[in-house]
Amino acid sequence: MKVKIVCVLALAILLSLVFASVALAVSQATIDAIIKDAQDGHIDGTWTVAEIQATLNFIKNNPLYQQYSDLAGVLQDYLASIQPPGTTPGPVIHFTGSELLLVLGAGIGLVGSGALLRRRRA
Repeated sequence: MKVKIVCVLALAILLSLVFASVALAVSQATIDAIIKDAQDGHIDGTWTVAEIQATLNFIKNNPLYQQYSDLAGVLQDYLASIQPPGTTPGPVIHFTGSELLLVLGAGIGLVGSGALLRRRRA
């Protein structure tokens, strides 16, 4: 009985750590400030690559910004000017766009739950 409780508790802690990366994302206030900064056609502030990339992802998922503004082009030009050629920001699986930490956490969760189920039957 104690082993089950410890395993479930460990799995809950692992899942909370995996999904905690979402809490470390760029805030909406920062995204709004970058959009306001980029509306005149160039970026005046000093923003990090992660903040610009998060804003670019927000704009690409928002049809109003995509259709009626050129903010994505401004942000892509800014990213191209601050990054060395051929680099991509962050550990991203290129074809799915999934975060590596999330995929790793899901795999560990599946292995752990399989071990729990196998142990219960034995």
